[in-house]
Amino acid sequence: MLRARDLWVAAPGLDHSPVVRGFSIEVGRGEWVALTGPNGGGKSRLVLALAGLAPIVRGTLELDGQPFGPLAPQDLKAGVSVVLQDPSCQLLQRTVAEEVALTAQNLGRSEEETAGELSRWTCRFELEADLGSDPRALSAGRQQLVLLAAALAARPRVLLVDEGGAHLDREARALVLGALREEVRQGLALLWVTQVPEECAAADRTVSLGEDTTGSSMEVPASMTASTLAGPEGSPLLRFAVEAWDGRPGPHVPSRRPLELAISSGLTALEGRNGSGKSVLLAAAAGVIQVPQIRVEWLAAPTVPPLLVSQYPESQIFEERVADEVVFAAVSRGVIRARANEEALRLGRILGVGGQALLERRTWDLSSGEKRLVQLIGALIAPSDLLLLDEPTCGIDSARSEALAGLVARRSRRHAVVMASQDGRWLEMTGAWRLRIDQIGREIPVPVKKRIDRDVS
Repeated sequence: MLRARDLWVAAPGLDHSPVVRGFSIEVGRGEWVALTGPNGGGKSRLVLALAGLAPIVRGTLELDGQPFGPLAPQDLKAGVSVVLQDPSCQLLQRTVAEEVALTAQNLGRSEEETAGELSRWTCRFELEADLGSDPRALSAGRQQLVLLAAALAARPRVLLVDEGGAHLDREARALVLGALREEVRQGLALLWVTQVPEECAAADRTVSLGEDTTGSSMEVPASMTASTLAGPEGSPLLRFAVEAWDGRPGPHVPSRRPLELAISSGLTALEGRNGSGKSVLLAAAAGVIQVPQIRVEWLAAPTVPPLLVSQYPESQIFEERVADEVVFAAVSRGVIRARANEEALRLGRILGVGGQALLERRTWDLSSGEKRLVQLIGALIAPSDLLLLDEPTCGIDSARSEALAGLVARRSRRHAVVMASQDGRWLEMTGAWRLRIDQIGREIPVPVKKRIDRDVS
């Protein structure tokens, strides 16, 4: 159905350097192919090309035996749906209901057919309660469900999804994978980009895209040391007092009863289902938003303000050059530029994102995974008494995730780190004290026993 032969795809920018070279793939009717590979390898750019949204440099791309690309006939393009890696850049409508129906309406589907598909997919993905909500106000995981529902409501013959499960909790991921398997059985051709082993296992086969193009191999020190335990054994730092949610729109924690959550020094992880309020708590702790429902009480006044890395790194990038962006937070907080550069290069080598060559690149030229790594490096080298990381491993390959676990654990020995994550395996590596915010008051959280802390000093 969808066939690419010897495909070369260029990166955006002035030099048009190829990021995908000589790649071939075929996704047949009723087949589910998982596409994986290291960050910076060109997966997202390849998806745009396969969807007919970006030109190819050389090679052939066909859909149903016909040439396919940006200039393909509209009726051929109508059979392809695509979900991009960053949910926020695809949300265009005022309500979830309008968003899910949009593509089907644009393709000329009848009102009756569109209404039926809207009902089908919002029920299947448990979005009924959000139909009147602004999709941009939802959690990242709920946004991904909205976009997947919209793509499927258009009844495509080919579906291309770039990290479509990266923000999903375990229950939502199982729901999506089950629904996709049913669609594949009925003939859907599915290409699913992922770094998640469970998602690769759900596919019929897995294809790895090429080599790492970030410009550097990883240099993680081999020595291992025990980490300090986060949570109750650390010094109290701050407390959240959360009132029961009154149903008002806007950022909130959807709890029906008052909650109290204490954060100690060391390393703490917040877990919970999509939409449970993890990101809201992190943003409130950072002072980025003020939520009437939430009171943040500092038990030990910070000498250096907290620092937040959001789940959307694109929203926090302001500089044109990577060299300026990666040291921005550190330099603005008083670190000498030369020292910040040195630390950025050191952490870049550990995370395998390249040396001086990376610093010379433009930020808009980075992949989503590279942008996230640049933001994480910038935060890790900057002074802050409290570092807040929202889904730090989203879209990050396994090798770099493990290296990041060591860096985060090391940072937590000196200053408190609080993370929100759906990545349970990674949280085990960090040795974090793990709290499920949707179960506070019902059970006492306990620390996991397995900890990996690489000594990266």
